[in-house]
Amino acid sequence: MPRTEHRQTLQSLHLPSTAATIRAAVRPHQEALAAELAADRYARPLTAEETAEEEKMIARIEAGEGAPEVFVRCFSDRGTGWTKTAIITAGIRIDDYLFEAAKPVHFGPVYARATEKPHETIKRYIWRVNQAKSMLVVASDVPVIWYDDPRP
Repeated sequence: MPRTEHRQTLQSLHLPSTAATIRAAVRPHQEALAAELAADRYARPLTAEETAEEEKMIARIEAGEGAPEVFVRCFSDRGTGWTKTAIITAGIRIDDYLFEAAKPVHFGPVYARATEKPHETIKRYIWRVNQAKSMLVVASDVPVIWYDDPRP
């Protein structure tokens, strides 16, 4: 896929990018996920205990607990390692769990040397210090976590 198509896709994202918008988007997104699971006849419904626990965590997030972050999980293809892909998620991390604030965005595959780490390739494509030239725009108070996943 040409680079221009990647740029158009990422610039038209509705990915929350500031701490306030990430925090505000958690509850609506979690409710939409719950509705999708309820409509999916193959999914296991949540028990009452699981629902109550999730509701407590979301209430803690709305009370100001947790840290907003953008998590970029990068990986190479299984065969040659020449293609790199990323899944970008914005959310609130609380008690070692990331509550998503929007649907994850898939970026890639892009081609690079097999010896290059996946996050280096993806970072080169979407991240710029000058935010006007960057495809991934995030507020300065929201950390971006780059993670190389060893499995595709």
